[in-house]
Parts: sequence; structure tokens; C-alpha cells
Amino acid sequence: MLRNGYTTGSCMTAAACAAYRALKTAERPASIELRLPNGGLLTVPVAEVRPGFAAVVKDGGDDPDVTTGHRVEVAVEPFDGVPGPRDYLDGNLVLTAGSGVGVATRPGLAVPVGKWAINPGPRRMLRDNLRPERRMRITVSVPDGEALAAETLNPALGVEGGISILGTSGIVRPYSNAAYAATVALQFRSLAASGFTVGATATGSRTAAALRRDYPELAPQGVVEIADFIHVAVRAAASAGLEKLIVGCMPGKLFKYACGEKNTHAHKNRLLMGRLAELNVPLPAGVDPARFESMGELKAALAPEAYRAALEALKPLALRVLRGWGGALPVELALYNEKGERL
Repeated sequence: MLRNGYTTGSCMTAAACAAYRALKTAERPASIELRLPNGGLLTVPVAEVRPGFAAVVKDGGDDPDVTTGHRVEVAVEPFDGVPGPRDYLDGNLVLTAGSGVGVATRPGLAVPVGKWAINPGPRRMLRDNLRPERRMRITVSVPDGEALAAETLNPALGVEGGISILGTSGIVRPYSNAAYAATVALQFRSLAASGFTVGATATGSRTAAALRRDYPELAPQGVVEIADFIHVAVRAAASAGLEKLIVGCMPGKLFKYACGEKNTHAHKNRLLMGRLAELNVPLPAGVDPARFESMGELKAALAPEAYRAALEALKPLALRVLRGWGGALPVELALYNEKGERL
């Protein structure tokens, strides 16, 4: 069974509670028990604590989280000044950030433009777990945050200078499809909120690079890597109010789109080449598609003209499915081979 972890928001809250307790009572707790948004409890170990300062090492469990193993540090101090323009004021808490925490630079995110990228969920959890008698300034820092951010979606989302402090439930659940789908939807909302009307989907980095080459009019953040979540992506682009969506893919995904498969992961929907016959895709006499395992094998067995005819037959079928998911959203297909060459 995969092991759960805890979010950067839980790290921030636990460190703040430990730092405040050490400041107030000189106690140096080895762990902090947090009350989660759902009413449950979570115990978070504290790596370092002294009066007014604590650090927690992020543990994402078995989720492939780039922040796992890195420190989230919090300083807590009495504050009688005026909060800065990027800060959050909530009762007696003035929440600010130091190094390694990003700033939102584009609309459509969970935080306003110009504010620290500390999402509402972590801010609520901090408020619910830390209730000081007087106004305190809470400064959260992630020493490696700026470098780590380059490995996240923050550059594409318009969060600059570091990572985001995230977490709705306080717990990281490994390999969450829901979290990935939510991130795809967020990217399209951010794109539309920034004033752009055209977006694109790519199933991987090669296709993404090819789309940027072939569609230079796209915004820098306009190509969203969706992996296998094609249905989620098309619906999200339509909900965001985009006026056009370019779907970039390779032949294998094209075939799955034509079959109407909403999630194209191989473990969920194995590519059954025999369905080419069901879709009335033209193939040379004597060619049984069921004996092939992939579109690549089919390509190797056919003359170039025959393979091209098969792809041309699949394209309108795939477009019909995609446009059906998108409603009034115009959808264009861009087909590439494994080298990123347009087909």
C-alpha cells in the first residue's frame, strides 16, 4: 500500500506552531499534532526548533513530489507594523514569506496577482491551529524553493521566485489523478484569465516543443502537458472560455481519441488494434490489424501511402469525439511522429 505524506501547507503550519510554542513557553516540541480541515489529526515531526523559529522537512510519502526532503522554515515574532502588499492579514496573523516562496504574477490562480503564493487552504489551516493572543508575523521560507520551482508547474502558471505553499486537505495522497486533473484545469483558467483565447494540449515534452514551434502565436504558458487526461483537458479548456483548442498528439493517442477513450493510459485502456476494423479504417487487403500491438508496428508493416490513409481516416473520427466533449469549443488536431515532425 502506498504511503501518504503531508503537504507544504502542513509543514508551514507545524513549523509555525512549534516556533510559537518555543517562543511562548521555551518548550521545544519534537512533533506537532495538527487539526486538519476535515477534523482529523496529523502528527508532523519537527526537525529543528528554538524560540521563534522552527523547521520541518517535507515528506510527500510515496508521491513523486520534488519538495520531499527539503526544509520548510518558519520564523514567528510579535508584530506591530503594517503588513506589506504581498502579505496576508488574518486576525492576529500577518503571513509573509522569505526566500524560496513564489509570487503570483498572473490571474486565474488561487491567490491574487502580486501576493505570496500561499494558497487559501494552508492559510486556513494556519489560522485554525495557531491562535496567538497578540499580533504575530509568520514568515515562511523554503531555502531551496527557487531551484525546486523550476521542476514544478509554477513557471507555466506564472508563479515566480519560488514554490507555492499548497494543500487542501493537509495530506499528500500518492499519484492522485484528481490532483493532476485539477492542475490541468488550473492552467487553462490561468491562461484565459490572462487574456489569451487559444490554448493547446500536448501529451509530452516532445509534442509540446513541436506545438510551440508550429504555433508561435501561442502564449508561453499556452501549451498544457496533459499526459493521458484528454477528456479533462478538453472540458477544462471549454469551461475556461477559450475560443480555440489545438490538440497535439501522436498516432497512438489519435487512435484512442477516435475510440472515445477519456483516459488514454495504457493500464486503463490498452490499445486494441482490432478496433481499426470496427472504425472502418481502410487497410490493404489481407492486413489484419488485430495482429499488431501498436500503431508503430502497423506503420512498419504498411506502405507509407497506406499508413497515411489510415491516419487520415482516424482524424475526423477523433475530431468528432473531441468536439463532442468540448461543446461549442473549436478543436484543431496537430499530429506528430516520435521525432516531433508534423504528419
